[in-house]
Amino acid sequence: TGTDELYITGLHLDQYRHATRCPTLYWREALRRDPLDARCNNALGLWHLKRGEFAEAETYFRRAIERLMRRNANPYDGEAYYNLGLCLRHLGRDDEAYAAFYKSVWNQAWMAAGYHALAEIDCGRQDWTTALDHLNRSLRFSTDNLRARNLKVLALRNLNRAAEADLLLRETLALDPLDWWARRLN
Repeated sequence: TGTDELYITGLHLDQYRHATRCPTLYWREALRRDPLDARCNNALGLWHLKRGEFAEAETYFRRAIERLMRRNANPYDGEAYYNLGLCLRHLGRDDEAYAAFYKSVWNQAWMAAGYHALAEIDCGRQDWTTALDHLNRSLRFSTDNLRARNLKVLALRNLNRAAEADLLLRETLALDPLDWWARRLN
């Protein structure tokens, strides 16, 4: 069994939440064979992140990035950077998270999530203009993202663009009349 099979087996067990087998055993065995395997490091980082074990998660994400960046200044896939950004936010290190999220948007697969995460930090900094730019970029790739749409309403209101905010809010409520945040913003 090669590291590819170990990764995929662990992924299957994690995805279907197997009741009697733990995915981490497979990923750890793959890492014993290849300590910088990007996929297994990212998978273990996510496993620790979901459990609130942020220091451990950070270590695995950084190892994944080390391999991904070995020959490329920008990784083929931004997932490890995005996950590192989430981890760093939980650790209260928003400046580092911001840089990680920016690196995650290098490829299109992570643009919606990455730009949304950047906008969240922008809003926390009350940089509404940058937040709006990042939200617009995010919504280009995920137009029905209710969280991004609601955050954009807040950014527009803080930029004194109430008419645009109200129109967006009405459109969001038409998409999902039960969306709690949109109803709260209404």
